[in-house]
Amino acid sequence: MFIREVRKRLKGPQGDDYEYVHHRLVESIRTAQGPRQKVVLNLGTLEVAREKFKTLANMIEALVYPTAQSPLFDDDPELVTLARHFAEQVLRKRIQDTASATDKDAPGAPKEVAEKLLETIDVNSITNSQARTIGAEHIALAQAKQLEFFQILEECGLDSKQQKYSLAQVCARMVHPSSERETARWLRETSGLDELLGTNFSKLSDSTLHRTADLLLQHKDTLEKRLAETTRDLFSLNESLILYDLTNTYFESNKRESNIARHGRSKEKRSDCPIVTLGLVVDAQGFPKRSEIFEGNVHEGETLWRLLDKLCLDGTEQNPRTVVIDAGIASESNLARLREDERFEYVAISRKKKFPEDLFAEAPTQSIELSKQQQLKVRAALHNEELFLLCESPEKAERDKKILDAKKKRFESGLSAIAQSLLKPRGRKGYAGIMERIGRLKERHKIGHLYTIKVVEENGQAKTISWTFNGDSKHNPGEYLIRTSRVDLHEQEVSAIHRTLTMIESAFRWLKSDLGLRPNYHQRDGRMKAHIFITVLAYFVLAPILNKLGWGGNFVGALPPDQRHSHQWTIPYGWHSVVHTMQSQVRVTTSSLCADGQRLDVRTTLDPTAKQTDIYRRLKISSRPLRRIIRKHGRTAR
Repeated sequence: MFIREVRKRLKGPQGDDYEYVHHRLVESIRTAQGPRQKVVLNLGTLEVAREKFKTLANMIEALVYPTAQSPLFDDDPELVTLARHFAEQVLRKRIQDTASATDKDAPGAPKEVAEKLLETIDVNSITNSQARTIGAEHIALAQAKQLEFFQILEECGLDSKQQKYSLAQVCARMVHPSSERETARWLRETSGLDELLGTNFSKLSDSTLHRTADLLLQHKDTLEKRLAETTRDLFSLNESLILYDLTNTYFESNKRESNIARHGRSKEKRSDCPIVTLGLVVDAQGFPKRSEIFEGNVHEGETLWRLLDKLCLDGTEQNPRTVVIDAGIASESNLARLREDERFEYVAISRKKKFPEDLFAEAPTQSIELSKQQQLKVRAALHNEELFLLCESPEKAERDKKILDAKKKRFESGLSAIAQSLLKPRGRKGYAGIMERIGRLKERHKIGHLYTIKVVEENGQAKTISWTFNGDSKHNPGEYLIRTSRVDLHEQEVSAIHRTLTMIESAFRWLKSDLGLRPNYHQRDGRMKAHIFITVLAYFVLAPILNKLGWGGNFVGALPPDQRHSHQWTIPYGWHSVVHTMQSQVRVTTSSLCADGQRLDVRTTLDPTAKQTDIYRRLKISSRPLRRIIRKHGRTAR
């Protein structure tokens, strides 16, 4: 092998000529027509001294065509690094060429070679290289193919290369959620997704992923609509229940130039940071339907109809659908509009607190068994063509009490600090200043209305502070009120429908914890939205996997305990645990030196472990991603 320098003269953007230099790795081969020179690899532009070209070519040749005698390497670490890098590219390219040639020559051939292949090899020359993770990627890609992701992308006008980049980005968000720069590095160096997709990611850049994400965002409505339709047909989903809720994600930087990143009420308790809000519609089993990205300070009640109107454009449901929402969205105007719209019914947590005092006076108390350890007490009453359900949960009462105790402790600690300042010689004692500090304390902890606070004043100075806790007489811990237009349902059915809201809460946990909704490093609004949308697409693929593994809607309490799907198996910790379990299944090249002096490369996938086999069996996916590839090459010994 040797390195050839190629010089080309090109036209510049201003019409001036400039010289372009690049290098090629070339080898001499014997053909029927005589000796010829063949380009092995384009090396780009080498920043290596010309006198070292031959040394570098010899080092690459020694790695590609190993001999029984160990090659003598140059001491230059730069040459060693380059030689290993280029040798790996040569071997990887030859394996891919072998796979492509086999596929073209024998389409539909069996995955593995049927006949025996016997070779005599030097066992001391056996090496393993080019290891790439493939297990979790195989699961993600197989599910995406089942959802006809390629066909949907083709309908959107994406070409073959764009389709593969899109699938790679969605699968990467499921397996290795990170920034585009880290995703590009992972696809180039760690993952076997390129082999699964039949492409080459060795030169993939973060800029390519940015452009792909922008392209996907342009087709957001079409992609969501078609994926929801495909999922419904594949899994025979009943879409009579639709759940809608909002979550938000925060940004560490200020985002002053953004139109959507705004300061608002952060559900992650980071109101000091700008946030962006995501609205999501799912069904009772957690399968996503539509999403919308809103400004961080958007009012929750104003977001509902933007998604419901899109959902109704699909025209897939003839009967009225029941919309399940929480108190933040269940404004009186939204509920009134839902009552007037024949396409919808609703089940909601009531915002309204003032009702006739005797509303539940004659309502008997019933017990609903949620589990062996938990029961829910309910009382039902009709009022103005609505069914109201007053629920009392011991578990919620205990949780509310712990939250209240923590708030009381912090609030009273603040009052004590103000009282102690009155005893210090240089402490602030002005009555107006002390009242201002108490007001700020009430605003921060939100429970000042539960206290009676007395400040003794003398000559404009505060002398003492005392307080007593009065308790909350308007609301009992553990109580919440459900209101619904479904007056045809029994109390147990209404409560079960309301509890499906835990499914969308679970969806938000998957989005944030497993699918990389946060952190979001982008500065431009379009890129922020694209990052979020890639995560939503990843959840479209993940939701069927979760349901197949027993973590779907039935698991969260939508059905009575005796009808719930069994979920006790060896991987109980969610998708993140599945990814870690599958990491040990890798694609690897085993190389050895044959008796005739040629090199034998076998590219294969490690056999799955017992746990990996169990996951594949539950998902009904082949446990052996990609077939074995065998290539024998090099110079025959004389």
